[in-house]
Amino acid sequence: MLRNGKSIPLPETAIEIEGKTIYRSRIRICEDDSFIAMSDGAVHAGVGKSLNYSWQRSDIIAFMEKIYNREFTAKTLTTLLLDQCGRLYGGKPGDDTTVCVIKIRKRKPVNLLIGPPISTSDDSKMMSLFFSKEGKHIICGGTTSKLAARFLHKSLNQSLDYLDPEIPPTAKIEGVDLVTEGVVTINKVLFYARNYLEDNNCYCDWKYKKDGASLISQLLFEEATDINFYVGQAVNPAHQNSALPIGFSIKMRLVQELSQCLMKMGKKIKVSYF
Repeated sequence: MLRNGKSIPLPETAIEIEGKTIYRSRIRICEDDSFIAMSDGAVHAGVGKSLNYSWQRSDIIAFMEKIYNREFTAKTLTTLLLDQCGRLYGGKPGDDTTVCVIKIRKRKPVNLLIGPPISTSDDSKMMSLFFSKEGKHIICGGTTSKLAARFLHKSLNQSLDYLDPEIPPTAKIEGVDLVTEGVVTINKVLFYARNYLEDNNCYCDWKYKKDGASLISQLLFEEATDINFYVGQAVNPAHQNSALPIGFSIKMRLVQELSQCLMKMGKKIKVSYF
């Protein structure tokens, strides 16, 4: 178990069940405690290849202490340990390696607003509900961000910096944690979410970048435990251009698929339509 980035021993009580000795531990948990369990494929990693002897438990502890970051999720810690085992096996098939990490966290809500409501009479209601929610607030979409700025009586400051040529720039509104473009940005977030649930090899693509899609991914994948979507169902005139490869339902589909991915990550999701 890691606590504050350091391994601490667990008290053990031995009990015998049908001739087998089982060790049981009882401990008072603290926020950010990380419990790491692994199969013998981890401690056998590198034997006869990159190492003369196998990767010992003490080596694994030293590795996890070295790479520890308080912000890392259980998924990230699992990925980093499995990747290191893969490197020690030379990227070739070795002993079956399974890693399970459980991290103790407080619930952290994040709220995401995308698209204006069908009826303009619902603008104020949608914004009031959105900003009354505890937690961080993300706004996606040009029209939506203008509505939010008007509601908050704040200025909308657009950035012209393309940190990623494929992702539109972000913007700033005082009182809002993150303001991004809509469909293109969320589509990239969905791509990252699908990969996160698979081999997570795009982790470094979004973890350390500062474009809109990467920043949303950091908030939704690693920080949030509860995510509230506020989805406006107004038709965006730009989406009705027959020359564009997107249709009217694109926003709904993106939100639905992203919600499903986030639920598979263990997030508590609520979607409200306006």
